[in-house]
Amino acid sequence: MYAAGVDHDTIARLLDWAQKEALRPNGDFYIPGEPPEYKDMQRVYRPATFGKVAAWIDHPVIRQPGVVKRILQYQHKPSGGVFNYIGDDPNHVQQQPAIGSLNTTFFGHLMLALDMRSEALAAGEWVRAWVDANRDCLAAGLLYTQMTPGGELVTQIGPGERIGKRVDLQRPKQEFWHVGTAMAYLAVLYDVMCTQWDEAEEKARPFLDAALALLDFEARMPLDTYLWPSKCKVGWGVGELLRVLVEHGLGDEETVRRTYQVAERVAVFTFMDNQLPHGGWAGMHYPLSDEIPEIAYSYKPLKNTLWVPPERVANPQTIFLPGEEITGEFLGEMKSIEQGVAAWLMASGRS
Repeated sequence: MYAAGVDHDTIARLLDWAQKEALRPNGDFYIPGEPPEYKDMQRVYRPATFGKVAAWIDHPVIRQPGVVKRILQYQHKPSGGVFNYIGDDPNHVQQQPAIGSLNTTFFGHLMLALDMRSEALAAGEWVRAWVDANRDCLAAGLLYTQMTPGGELVTQIGPGERIGKRVDLQRPKQEFWHVGTAMAYLAVLYDVMCTQWDEAEEKARPFLDAALALLDFEARMPLDTYLWPSKCKVGWGVGELLRVLVEHGLGDEETVRRTYQVAERVAVFTFMDNQLPHGGWAGMHYPLSDEIPEIAYSYKPLKNTLWVPPERVANPQTIFLPGEEITGEFLGEMKSIEQGVAAWLMASGRS
């Protein structure tokens, strides 16, 4: 809604509701009785997501006593990575065996919105280190998506776990968003360091170089991978990267062209081709395993019809993401593509 230009008073009403109904005494946000795939798996992801919008519009929910202090507990020291869940007791942090890109990057964006520089930089260092640990894998067409708190890639994959631990260049239905969310944060962090923090370009450059390594990987993806809704954050990533490359006068013509090409694929195939007549997008039965029937669902409409259950199914290995959530997320990601393309057109004199 923020990206679509909805008035801030309307957005504030939603944040008011979150503060009233979901803020718990320990500083976390969840509704009692929610299933664990929402309450626990997305424990810090949700406040990191709406928290940055609250910071942008100066809504008090993110400034409530204990909220930021609690969110900071999710960041692992010294790696800078961010756990998805640490238990309920602020006096006893339950570290998890693995750290991933989603919570680390969304935490980083919140820290940028709050101008908490050391925490934002630490998150960026984790993402850069994760990309560096994957360098040889990326060249081979693989991306392992988790690291241990000690900085080792998680490469052991059990039955049904591949979707949550590895991205490759073959399967059309994967967690492609790892590439996108990391690319977006690395590009934005570079931009903020150079334009707002007055840091030397050589200090910021490793973050941009890591984003470009992810672009090289993404540019090799088959076209059918862009039909899966989880490509959405790739649009965000290349939109931000395109904008940053153009505004800073970086990247040769071929790099800019490849960045735009990926943005175009997400815009056309992930977003526009899958949009429904009412203007939104379908809910998604997000698979947590490779070995469940729901992974066979297609979210591409045929004559405006989808053969996908419109409500949550009774399978604990799926997370139902309602259409309202999918649509809201897509709006923000499309805005990044729009801004990136607009910057490119203006720089090339075609706007």
